[in-house]
This record gives sequence, C-alpha cells and structure tokens, in this order.
Amino acid sequence: MSYERSTSSSEPHRPASSAWAAAAKRWLPVFLWAAFISWFSSDAFSARSTNSYIDPVLRSLFGDLTPAGFRLAHSVIRKSAHLIEYAILGGLIYRAISAPSAPFSRAAALRALAYCAAYAVLDEAHQAFVPSRTGSGVDVLIDTAGAAFGTLVFARCRRGRGTKPAQ
Repeated sequence: MSYERSTSSSEPHRPASSAWAAAAKRWLPVFLWAAFISWFSSDAFSARSTNSYIDPVLRSLFGDLTPAGFRLAHSVIRKSAHLIEYAILGGLIYRAISAPSAPFSRAAALRALAYCAAYAVLDEAHQAFVPSRTGSGVDVLIDTAGAAFGTLVFARCRRGRGTKPAQ
C-alpha cells in the first residue's frame, strides 16, 4: 500500500505506526466507498426495486410520463448513478495512491483508472450472480468513464490548491 512519493530527501522519516495510520487514513475511504458500490449492486437496487422510489420523484417533477418516457428517465438516473459512484471512487483512489503534496501524476491517475476499471468488472460479475440483476459491459464502460472524470476533477482540485503538474 505505497503511494508515489516525491524524490525529495528532506521528507522526514515516520515511525511504522504513523505510516500505517497514514495509509489507513488514505485507503479506508476507498474500501468504504467500494463496499457502498457493492451494496448498490444488490437486489435492493435492481431496476425493479428502484421503480418504487424513483417513480414518485419523476411523477412529482414531470407529471404523467408515458411508459417510454419513464423508462428513459429511469435509465438516465441509473446510468448517472454509475458515473457518480465511480467518479467518487476514482478520486478516492487517486488520493490514496498519490502523496498529499505531490504534483499531478499521470502514472497515478492511470493506476487509479485501472483499479476502478478492474473493480467495475468485478462489480458487474457480482451482479451476474444476483437474480434480479445482470452484468453489463456497457456499465463497465460507464463506470470507467466516471472514474476518469472523478480522477481528473480530483487532480484539478489538488492543482488548484497550489501544486503544479508534473512535467
């Protein structure tokens, strides 16, 4: 569980317990968010189950929708959830694998994206075993696009705090 460090030799040596605590602080949000994503992949969040609470919201916002309009709106909401879930995961993983004061690293961003893509594949494989769900390659692509977006937004926010991009 290392992260990319700057090559500065002025970095103080940390005791092992302090380094472990720092790593746990960086990685705990990643694991909690991944667990949250896995929960969203359960039967409780299948398309059939989400109708019961998305339908009233859509009807209150847009009135009576045609069945086709409802299916489209429901699908847009569900696919947007994929983007948002994985955007957050991408940002959290980039944060975990890059040093807090390090400049933007393309290598770290690509690693974060690869980790997110791998998790998306595992998540969709998990859904293939849930009776009310299906695994989807399209969802893996949507998840990965969300992860790329989240990683870039996080990096841009970090850059806005005064760090410069790596050359």
